[in-house]
Amino acid sequence: MRARSGWLPSWDGTWLFWRAWEAEEPRGALLLVHGLGEHGGRYERLAGAMVPRGWSCWAIDLRGMGASDGRRGYLDRWSDWVGDVRRFHALVATEVRDREVVPLGHSFGGVVVTSAVLSGDLHPGRFVLSNPAFRLRARVPLPKLLLGRAASRAVPGLTLPSGLDPDALARDPAVATAYRADPLVHDQISARLFVEWKAAARDALRLAPRLEAPFLLLVSGGDRLVDHTGSLELDRRSSCGHTLRLYPDAGHEPFNDLDADTVYRDLTEWLEDGPDRHG
Repeated sequence: MRARSGWLPSWDGTWLFWRAWEAEEPRGALLLVHGLGEHGGRYERLAGAMVPRGWSCWAIDLRGMGASDGRRGYLDRWSDWVGDVRRFHALVATEVRDREVVPLGHSFGGVVVTSAVLSGDLHPGRFVLSNPAFRLRARVPLPKLLLGRAASRAVPGLTLPSGLDPDALARDPAVATAYRADPLVHDQISARLFVEWKAAARDALRLAPRLEAPFLLLVSGGDRLVDHTGSLELDRRSSCGHTLRLYPDAGHEPFNDLDADTVYRDLTEWLEDGPDRHG
């Protein structure tokens, strides 16, 4: 497995950091979009499983996350992240040439990928969503939600701790230990980012019937961060060919959980079916 990394100017000149783990004779490439507060380097275990199967893995650090430029936890518009992914997809498509590029978004990254597909910023033959954050487990009281909306307009750069519990990531305690020690991880979220996410998540579910590209939906029944009813609603509302895989006991990060080998197998089988089988 060959590993390399680099920098990419996004659509507005913001510098984005990326990593790639490449197969010697790739069948295709997974374009990985991470969740809130983390970065692409945390997907090395996934790459270690998929590269030997012939799937190169390319991971972006979204602006304000990981090693990329941008204020930690701040986002001006949701379309900024969509634009980052569009720009990264262009780079990956150029690098892999005639090989298939399959976007894979986890948690907040799953909402970004869905938004990009619905907006036409991405035109993948198919894509993958891992516990997309259409809804959160933590319920935000109405007064706090209204305050957040007001803060988004008055002081959009105000950031607060996200409250993410690392112990909820996976049933393997080593995952939480590594997360807490990771210098590229942060726990900040701005009022503007929260409001932009909520609108994007709502729109993604509302527009789900417009999805045309087939997708694989990986859902953890034991997720204590993301409410999986959002994923199940996407499953119900989508009329295109798609596949749902439910892992009843898995935590928020199925690729790092105790069931990871099963998840890798399901992902591989779905990829090997080819795009024509999912339409």
